[in-house]
Amino acid sequence: MQKFSVIIDPGDEPEKIINYISISSFNPVAIINTHAHFDHTGAVSVLKNKYKIPFYLHSADRRLLQYLNFYRKLIFQGEPVEVPSADYFLDEMEELIISDFRFEIIHSPGHTKGSVCLLIDNFLFTGDTLLKNNIGNLNFPESNRNELFNSLKILATLDEKIIIYPGHGESSRLGKELANNRKLIEVINSK
Repeated sequence: MQKFSVIIDPGDEPEKIINYISISSFNPVAIINTHAHFDHTGAVSVLKNKYKIPFYLHSADRRLLQYLNFYRKLIFQGEPVEVPSADYFLDEMEELIISDFRFEIIHSPGHTKGSVCLLIDNFLFTGDTLLKNNIGNLNFPESNRNELFNSLKILATLDEKIIIYPGHGESSRLGKELANNRKLIEVINSK
């Protein structure tokens, strides 16, 4: 029996991802990115080419994607990688159905202009919008404090039982973040 999979935010080390997919007998059907920062897109081209699968991204991050190697070299002194091109844009999508997967697309600008969160069943992939005990970094040229705060306030209205999977760090439950994440609490209580 085939186990279909969707790859979310493959940032680096495509060989490790390919190996994991192989030993798990997964059949990748798409790549979806929560945003276009280099640490989330570095392995996209290799995986897209290997598995012949489409790549989804919000078009507001299209320009940022073109700077993948600039930031990769500037911050990590990493070797250049092939810059991927998106096959489909998540701009006007509220829902995305791929194979057996049904994602709700929540546009969550702030960390980047094109940031999205992906809700599937009771799991929310938050990228760098919401992290365990933290919120998205606003130290990038394209970051916007007001947009991030508005996005976080929208996420705060979701079911507290939802498990969040951030782009960095450990998973958490939304209810725990609403109760314990001091930065998120400050945002929710701000005007």
